[in-house]
Amino acid sequence: MSIAETTTINPFDTVSFNCTACGKCCNSPPLLSVPELLHHESLFVGSLALRRISSPESEASFDARRGLILSNSDSALLTETLDAQLFSAKQTKSADFYVSLMPMAIDYESLKKCPALAENNQCRIQHNRKPVVCSMVPFDSLYPDSLQHLVLQSRHYGEECIMSGTKAGYQVVIEKQQVVSQEYQTALQQRRAELILEKTVWANQVYTALEQQLLSNPQELAKIPIDTGLLSISILPMLMVLCEISEPCANRCLQYINAQIDLIDSKIAQAIARKIPADKAMTKEFRFFKEKYLQFRPYLLNKLAQPNFRKDMIPSEQVNAVENYLGIVFNATG
Repeated sequence: MSIAETTTINPFDTVSFNCTACGKCCNSPPLLSVPELLHHESLFVGSLALRRISSPESEASFDARRGLILSNSDSALLTETLDAQLFSAKQTKSADFYVSLMPMAIDYESLKKCPALAENNQCRIQHNRKPVVCSMVPFDSLYPDSLQHLVLQSRHYGEECIMSGTKAGYQVVIEKQQVVSQEYQTALQQRRAELILEKTVWANQVYTALEQQLLSNPQELAKIPIDTGLLSISILPMLMVLCEISEPCANRCLQYINAQIDLIDSKIAQAIARKIPADKAMTKEFRFFKEKYLQFRPYLLNKLAQPNFRKDMIPSEQVNAVENYLGIVFNATG
């Protein structure tokens, strides 16, 4: 998207936002944190989303994602923010890009909406652990707060939801290049904290494996979109990391797998009833996910049947922290 296609917003303007409930930003399933994905295991089919993101330093400080020219200081600030949340491929290769690796829900594109969106364009999980990514729309946590005005400048929903200046019924969200809405400040900070924490909990290990399988293979690397679009793969690599942390984590992974198998069966049955040819590709992907779950489930059951499940192999404080993050109640008595 080029600047010419967007509404021009002076960096020092007041920017206001008002959700019109048009549904245009809810036309696909969301990115989620792992706890959100587990919580909504019977609503969202989970996957891992991969995307290559051009380094802001790679093209004379041109931000390819937003089609914007950045100053040197803004480029450095954006680089610092991306370093914290994503994986830098330039550390090990001549390529100059980042890799985004995040849990994401997927569904049939023919439905053209998020599975949580009701017929009246209202979110059915508004008050039931709505994903933080949804709560921070129209902002982007991969940009520092001081550059969020550029994010809003690049948005093009076709609706008058983002306005330069003030307007009755609209919430002032940016003043003098700063996010002034406490609600959005909190959502942005929470999303960044989630991504940073999940790198430590599971994503570093998964990225290392994918680096060998995908990123080192030019043909496989070419399948990962750059800046726009996402490649979805099975979420199993993440579950394989989490299930090794503790017995409660393994049990939670098993519960998630069982719920996902039921959800996938339901979605495939609905797709068969719709008889839309374009649904065949996603049905194939869902069946592949189910097959992987069925193959992995016996391994989990066998691991859970073993005595002294990884006892003392991971510090208890670390185990407790991960279990609490995932929403698993820690039982001090074992």
